[in-house]
Amino acid sequence: MRLFIVRHGETAWNREGRFQGQLDVPLNEAGMLQADRVAERFRGYPLAAVLASPLSRARVTGERIFDAADCDAFVVDDGFQEINHGAWEGVTTDEVARRDGELLRLWRTDPQRVTMPGPGGESLADVGRRAVEALERVALGKYEGDVLLATHDAVGKVLICHYIGLPLTSYWRIRIPNCGVSCLDFNGDGPQLSLLGDVSHLGCGFESFLSRSL
Repeated sequence: MRLFIVRHGETAWNREGRFQGQLDVPLNEAGMLQADRVAERFRGYPLAAVLASPLSRARVTGERIFDAADCDAFVVDDGFQEINHGAWEGVTTDEVARRDGELLRLWRTDPQRVTMPGPGGESLADVGRRAVEALERVALGKYEGDVLLATHDAVGKVLICHYIGLPLTSYWRIRIPNCGVSCLDFNGDGPQLSLLGDVSHLGCGFESFLSRSL
């Protein structure tokens, strides 16, 4: 079985540098276009199921893919929601740096040690527990064919770390752009990461990536 992990398309808060967490921020115009383009990548592709977070930015991305693919099952599960950023939700990175600078520094340098401040705030370990439980409950061992998960940045990174045995200290070493596609192959040799954050369907080939990186 292959598990495709697709991060949702862009939102206005992505552009503004705001922590979204579990607030239901919709896709912006660019994000809808990204969702349509990643859906075209899977047009006619046989998927046993499309899984999605209930938050609209991920759910709509998943719905676009489901409509394009050869697929009969669409499953929404709360376990695939983004990390709850607690008191940081809706706040820009600059604002968090001014009021909570030391914790933000720790989040950027040693993320596995951070539990987000305020009511409902989660750690990466919390995200891992619920996302792995949801995936194993609704998909792994249930479908014979390939499965696609439309979800969020933290969920995708934590799932990749879990299944290929990376520590959560590696969290910031993984980069998944909006509507980036990653792929985990589950076979007799154990889970293998065969694709990470690919956005070639968005017109972001290698030359474009280099120009953005320099």
